[in-house]
Amino acid sequence: MNRISVLCVLIGFLAVFSRASLAQDLDCNSQVSLDGGVVEVSASSSGDDTENIQCALKAAVDGGYREVYLTSKSYSISGVEIANFQGDFRGRSIATTEVVVENGSLDCDKGAALRFNRGSPKVTRMTLTMDEPCINAGGSASVIGFYTNPSKCSQRVVTGVVERVFIEGGGVSTEDFTTGVTIDAAPECFPDEGSLPGSSQALGGLRVNRCEIRDLDIGILASVSDGGQVDITSNSKSGAGAALERLGIPIAIVDANQNTNIFRNEIAYNDLDYSGELAGLWGTTAISVLSSSASPSANKTSISKNTFRDGGVNGEGYGFISGKSGKNLTHEIVLSGNTFNGNDDNTGGAGVAVLDTSKGLISGNSFKGNASTWISLESGPPATGLDSIVAGWAIVSNSFSASTATTDITLGSKTEDNVIGRSQNSPVVDDSGSNDVLESSASASKFLGAASISVGPEVLFERQLTAIKSRDLSQRKLGR
Repeated sequence: MNRISVLCVLIGFLAVFSRASLAQDLDCNSQVSLDGGVVEVSASSSGDDTENIQCALKAAVDGGYREVYLTSKSYSISGVEIANFQGDFRGRSIATTEVVVENGSLDCDKGAALRFNRGSPKVTRMTLTMDEPCINAGGSASVIGFYTNPSKCSQRVVTGVVERVFIEGGGVSTEDFTTGVTIDAAPECFPDEGSLPGSSQALGGLRVNRCEIRDLDIGILASVSDGGQVDITSNSKSGAGAALERLGIPIAIVDANQNTNIFRNEIAYNDLDYSGELAGLWGTTAISVLSSSASPSANKTSISKNTFRDGGVNGEGYGFISGKSGKNLTHEIVLSGNTFNGNDDNTGGAGVAVLDTSKGLISGNSFKGNASTWISLESGPPATGLDSIVAGWAIVSNSFSASTATTDITLGSKTEDNVIGRSQNSPVVDDSGSNDVLESSASASKFLGAASISVGPEVLFERQLTAIKSRDLSQRKLGR
């Protein structure tokens, strides 16, 4: 053997030895290695990558490394849980890295397949799929969960980022109740009875950017306190469809005091037909902001430059619904520059329905096609809402020129001092209260007759609130 051959063999031996040594230093299997400051994970030949990914994340936390990189094309996991991870958990791209959550493999009391407790984790550049993950059928689980400390509920700060990720579930036929991305208090911090105490609610924030999420029961669920920041931005797709589609509720915000910015997204709603007791409850609504007696005293929601598409599957679909139950609170709502595309088959719903909330702004939006009404301001009934006066809204500079709705704006009997501006293409306004309607094409009663919204936003709000409030429990899908 000549010197060059010997040298090549020696270099190869040193490379293998160095890789094995680093893997040993990380105290992980050989599929986990360190390349500079990056912890790399290759797929396991056994077909189960849970242990390796778990070990890689722990090694990153222990060693202060800020990146865990999935170098192979396909991975299979059950449940991965890590505390205080600060950095990127990434693949190569949506098209070239897939992580599959195995059916029947997840302890759904744990909350999520990829569970991050506290820290500042970022999940990026991969596809995640989950169908029937729960060991016990009918459980409830998220694909990605950002949670507070489960063993010390007073440690509440977690900041999560999901960017350039495609998340896909099994659709309405699955028995397990699934969510794409959750930021919330740890499931272990919810009391056996009663509501989650404010001292245990999550702090921090969430950003979901340039993602696609489909075929799950909830796309994104956020419950953050003390003015945390939640940004859901630029989630769009090329070609037909929407980035958030075929979801029971694409975006759900519950008992929050968070600055929510929902900006430049494509959101489909009313595009799923649930059966049994979920019929007409799930699959109808794009964005739900739900507040109960356990909610903090303030919340803020800004929805701008999004495109909403009504699939028309149910006769009552809602682009945005917000309400309160059991507690009055200050909720600042701004809807501006959005496009709402209606559907002829939606004869009883609304584009925007707001209950028991005053002093909001609806401006610069375009309403196209059909709905029972495009904007509805109502006071919730005494049995389920606050039955309060709704006042101080400005509905200005919108375009109703392409609307074929029976009524464009509905103002309930307990509304007063709300302003409907001029130059909005003469919307049809049904004013049952005492408001400043500066422009209306005709009396709405001429068009409405005795017809009203058959279920009404207050009923839908209460049913959705009841279902999502039990998010820490197993939620067996009904009617299967």
